[in-house]
Amino acid sequence: MRYIISTIVFLFFGFASSDIEAQVVFSEDANVSSLMSRYRSQHQQQITQKAWRIQVVTTNDRRNMEAALAKLSQMYPQLDPSWTHASPYYQVKVGAFEEKDDLQNLLLTLKRDFPSAIPVMDDIEKTKLL
Repeated sequence: MRYIISTIVFLFFGFASSDIEAQVVFSEDANVSSLMSRYRSQHQQQITQKAWRIQVVTTNDRRNMEAALAKLSQMYPQLDPSWTHASPYYQVKVGAFEEKDDLQNLLLTLKRDFPSAIPVMDDIEKTKLL
């Protein structure tokens, strides 16, 4: 008899509790809200971020850099190579990757024609990330 009563009570409360909806209310400290607002505004204003590129050539001779840039553009027209001058070196770079693992396939392909190609960190516009 007790078994039957306890089963009925259990079923009654089991079905009755299925209609109850829980309400969760988050209250955030004013300091936390202020810090989050400041964080969002600062990071929305940044147009660049640190990311990975492949440095194909580094040389102190501008003619060598221009030759490598022409060869790269001819062999890989889908890439958009760019060059910079950080005195005394000229550097030719391609790609824009958030993660280093993402550039490995392209790096292996480029190393066949440009053995000195290496991955480097660079400031890259967020719109150019692959």
